[in-house]
Amino acid sequence: MCELFAMSASAPHTVRYELDLFAAEGGEKHRNRDGWGILFAQDRDAYLFREPDPAATSELSRMVVRNERPCKQLMAHVRRATAGEPELANTHPFDRVVSGRRNAFAHNGELPGIEDRADTRALIATRIGDTDSELAFLLLLDRLSVAETDIDTRFAVFTRFADDMRELGSANFLFFDGEYLFVHADRRRFETPTGLSERREPGLNIRSFDHSDCGSSWNSRGAGIGEISGPLHLFASVPLNPDGWEPLPRGTTLALKDGAIVARRTG
Repeated sequence: MCELFAMSASAPHTVRYELDLFAAEGGEKHRNRDGWGILFAQDRDAYLFREPDPAATSELSRMVVRNERPCKQLMAHVRRATAGEPELANTHPFDRVVSGRRNAFAHNGELPGIEDRADTRALIATRIGDTDSELAFLLLLDRLSVAETDIDTRFAVFTRFADDMRELGSANFLFFDGEYLFVHADRRRFETPTGLSERREPGLNIRSFDHSDCGSSWNSRGAGIGEISGPLHLFASVPLNPDGWEPLPRGTTLALKDGAIVARRTG
């Protein structure tokens, strides 16, 4: 049971993001974590930090929190290993440089059977680690490589890809292509007093801010923004505080650029 978090903003924002507290708020109160990663996008490139160790005991994660980096697009992942060992090669977000832009991908869920698909067999040899998530990322990049570059076409490719992955298992995705943030919501497992639940909705939640929020702050125990300076959207596996979060129905796909939702399909 992994945890996802993302932001798309109209102006660079400084996000205080404490990975160990976020994981606890997101539902990982009683389970060990097997790694963490966070990406701060800077135009075509990005700062990317990741480790196959719990954030609670990580000097690197504390350094990341102390040295907050303003950005318009942010993606973070706290991992509970279900496929692949807790190794750096299996730690999200995964990234590749494509056409001079850094692409990154993070996944919450399981995709049993993805290695048996005809369209992934040739990609297995190009995988660095051994997770179903990285293989899904490579499949998405492969499909986008032969598509037109306009956002409508790319969004259609992402939506078809999400539909295919949802048929395999639980497929909550964040994908950044160096310009747009793509989001797909499915189902997820939740921690209960008796163990993990069956997969159920919502797999992701959205929290939106507009011009009326400028000058205010947003704070939760695991993340916060000191001053909101323009419209933005946050995404999280589980609402991080009581106010303003909306569940995304299963099958929802979105494309965002600089705090604006430019494409959306629900169901």
